[in-house]
Amino acid sequence: MRIDKAASGALDGLSAFARDAGVLDVRPDLVEMLPVAIYACDGQGRLLWFNRRAAEIWGRTPQTGSDSEKFCGSYRFYMEGEQISPHEAPMAKVLHTGTPIRGVERQIERPDGSCIRTVVHIEPVKDDNGRVIGAVNCFHETTTAHAAAESAAQRAEERAALYEFTSGLQHAASANELYELAMAAIIRAMHCQRAAILLFDGAGIMRFVASRGLSQGYRRAVEGHSPWKADSIDAEPICIGDINRADSPDALKDAVRAEGIGAFGFIPLAEEGRLIGKFMAYRDTTRAFVASEVEAGLAIARQLVFDLERIRAQEVAQRLATIVETSDDAIISKNLDGVILTWNRGAERIFGYRAEEVIGKPVTILMPPDRVDEEPGILERLRRGERIDHYETVRRRKDGVLIDISLTVSPVRDRTRRIIGASKIARDVSERKHAEAVLRDSERRLHDLLAAIPAAIYTTDATGKITYYNEAAVELAGRRPTLGSDEWCVTWKLYRPDGTPLPHDECPMAVALKEGRPIRGKEAVAERPDGTRIPFIPFPTPLRDASGKLIGAINMLVDVSERKHAETQQRVLLRELNHRVRNNMQMLHSLLYAAIRKTQNREARQILDEAARRIAAMAAAQQVLYRTKDATRFSADEFLDSVCQTAQQVFPPNIKIIREPASGELDNDVAMPLALILTELLTNAVKHGCRGDGENIIRVGLMKANDGFLMHVEDQGPGFDLEAVREQSSGLKLVQMLARQVRGDFEVSRKPSSRCSLRFA
Repeated sequence: MRIDKAASGALDGLSAFARDAGVLDVRPDLVEMLPVAIYACDGQGRLLWFNRRAAEIWGRTPQTGSDSEKFCGSYRFYMEGEQISPHEAPMAKVLHTGTPIRGVERQIERPDGSCIRTVVHIEPVKDDNGRVIGAVNCFHETTTAHAAAESAAQRAEERAALYEFTSGLQHAASANELYELAMAAIIRAMHCQRAAILLFDGAGIMRFVASRGLSQGYRRAVEGHSPWKADSIDAEPICIGDINRADSPDALKDAVRAEGIGAFGFIPLAEEGRLIGKFMAYRDTTRAFVASEVEAGLAIARQLVFDLERIRAQEVAQRLATIVETSDDAIISKNLDGVILTWNRGAERIFGYRAEEVIGKPVTILMPPDRVDEEPGILERLRRGERIDHYETVRRRKDGVLIDISLTVSPVRDRTRRIIGASKIARDVSERKHAEAVLRDSERRLHDLLAAIPAAIYTTDATGKITYYNEAAVELAGRRPTLGSDEWCVTWKLYRPDGTPLPHDECPMAVALKEGRPIRGKEAVAERPDGTRIPFIPFPTPLRDASGKLIGAINMLVDVSERKHAETQQRVLLRELNHRVRNNMQMLHSLLYAAIRKTQNREARQILDEAARRIAAMAAAQQVLYRTKDATRFSADEFLDSVCQTAQQVFPPNIKIIREPASGELDNDVAMPLALILTELLTNAVKHGCRGDGENIIRVGLMKANDGFLMHVEDQGPGFDLEAVREQSSGLKLVQMLARQVRGDFEVSRKPSSRCSLRFA
């Protein structure tokens, strides 16, 4: 019998096959010495023998000759990652076809769950007739070599990702471009499918600034989460190979699972060790991140932070350059010898020189001859590291014109903090100086004007402190106020018109400042230190700036001493006049009643009686004028009460006048006409509106109505038609005539009761 040779000489030394035994016989010592794994099967695939190396690879010692273990001694078979049955194994195919299989890779699983990659070489064993009676498999492990190749390929991919990332950084001109490059690199280097970048915002919350493959709902759900504290220093990466095993809040894990994420990694973004954000790398399946992947992620993160700072520095520098170039102020730099190094457009506008005309020349070309000695002192202060703020001086333009400028000069240092020059900001303040001069002149003229006004005038700031007063204020107050100390008023003491003390913080000026409104129509009395008192009227008015903010107030105090004296004299004369008129009316009233008693003529008695009532009404009105404190006005309530009481005295006892309270004040000119009108209406109500001996009520009122007054008399009678009785009643004719005199409208109504009304201004 002939036995075929195994591939690569692996079957050398095999003995002849014993046909009658139906087995393959080999020298055991020779097989055990081989460095490769070998086993043999019979034609039905039963395991005949195997060496120690085969058992090591299988991770078990199978039973030979068993029908339950055919074709191989391994626990499970895999081809190209897919599990196969023993009948689909390479050994089964060789026994079935008789064709050898050489150099085929397969994967077997051990009972402990570990997987081993192997390369098999299977040779069939045939008898003389060419019938397959068995096969021998010589195989060796390739797991380590395969892992090394995968690792090498992975590292090559990581290096390629880093190279592509760093190459792209040269052309990135914005933070968004950096984000896109970094996410592409981290997806490739960390072998993930999605990525994101989050940075702390001003409130210390992690916010998404860029992402790939993440839904908006997921971003909202996890934004703000961070595995590190905000003040962490030198934070370490955190990688989670299986979300189900993560030590995270359930809500966060649910959001991650809902997004279809199986594993993820946190890569810190740090600036000088200080945490500023994080990289997120996401995998769709559960798989741990290896050390080389994490290192690649850290390298990308460090480079991203560096270039973000570079981009920001460039943006800041560009903004500063734009500010300098577009500034209206002159911004100049010079060295410590006073030589001009840079010159912006503002300098060109203010001084008239173009940059090429002054760069490289001493800054003293801008100084008038009498100011040249300022420069050595400025340079000396700069060498000491001093800053010169808002130093106002004079400089000379190219055309020789002198201009007022305000200088701010700061030392410029190099990276070693050594002072190498100075930056100078020059602002043209010529217009401001002119405006200040105009304002000072205006203030001087205003003070001259206020000083010339004979009335007392003073001003305060917003808190009530006195800031200015004229000499008239000193004369009225009898004292000289202390500026910045005295509050609210220039006077020593204040009183109300009734003589009660008036605290300074309740005076009209204080009210005007506190409420922000002018105060008018108030009177007060000032007491001087010598005890004399001056009545005055204040006119406090708040002052506001252009924005409407309250900045103080101005007050004018008008001395009304002479007016008060004149009013007192007028009241004395008026009272004397009223007293004489009242006495004359009382005398006339007495004469009329004496005539009534003497005459026997009924018609004459009636005429004299009406005249007496009218004289009594006029006397009642005159009595009100006599009692009033105001020389020109009287109280409506006192007037109504006096006339009604006078009328009540001559009416029968069963007639009762009910007077409603009146309000307001009336001019003296209407006193007599109103008294006569009211008397006529009351008399008419008694004559025609009262019946029987029972109680009869007459209601009288005088009240303010819109811009005027309304006087009414109401009784319980049936009333009358004014047009029908107009010509028959001399009393109503008198009422209508007097109504026209006071520019009023007289009306009569009959529902629900008889009512006579007079509306007048």
